[in-house]
Amino acid sequence: MNEHRNFTNFLDLVALMGHPQFDSSLLAYLAEWVQAKHFSILRVQDQSPTLLLCGTYNDHHSVPLRCGQSYVQRFHAYDDLYQNLVTQELQQHQILTGQVCADDIVFSPYRREIYEQNNLIQRLCGFYRDENNYPVLFNLYRHKEQGFYSDHEIANFEQMIPALSKLIQGHLALQVQPDFKVQLLKRQPLLAPQEIEVCALVLKGMSYAGIAVTMGLKESTVKTYRNRAFDKLGIHFKNQLFAMFMHA
Repeated sequence: MNEHRNFTNFLDLVALMGHPQFDSSLLAYLAEWVQAKHFSILRVQDQSPTLLLCGTYNDHHSVPLRCGQSYVQRFHAYDDLYQNLVTQELQQHQILTGQVCADDIVFSPYRREIYEQNNLIQRLCGFYRDENNYPVLFNLYRHKEQGFYSDHEIANFEQMIPALSKLIQGHLALQVQPDFKVQLLKRQPLLAPQEIEVCALVLKGMSYAGIAVTMGLKESTVKTYRNRAFDKLGIHFKNQLFAMFMHA
């Protein structure tokens, strides 16, 4: 009976591929095998991570979004779990898994802002490379109220991650990305093309260093365009920009 129910839920999740409901349904589906508070999916290109998806289970979406952006902007370089996984040789279509407890994270600002301030105690990670050979991370974060992952849950995750990675790749391929450039121009017609480009790339999760490389500019120039755009949009901080488009 349980196997039939689980299989039905899997089909339900497949049916949501490419739709916004996929993000909010993923953790509810996984809860039958492994329970998590938040999830995030990131791609690393030229050592610069991009937040592709994030979600939560019975919590406000701003929490995993804020954590994901903090990781992208400030803490990726201090992620020892990623560094360990990315240096391992992978066969084609091979997937690695790993885990880390918050108490084992050496860099205290990273541990404090991502884990301690949000009562997260552990992270499971599935690691694979996409069709362009870029590393992709699928992270499951555990809340202290849930306790640590059991050996059974970790084993379930390791068995499920190959199928989940295919599901995630399919969802990302089908997902309709919001046209941030069009929406920015609608909000503020006075934005210059470079200001729109910078804001759109920020909204896609890129760091200022990554944006500078993408646009062929100095990082200081990127921040100048950002400041001009923020002035025109009537905002002061990046989280205010994300808030504008959180439900777009």
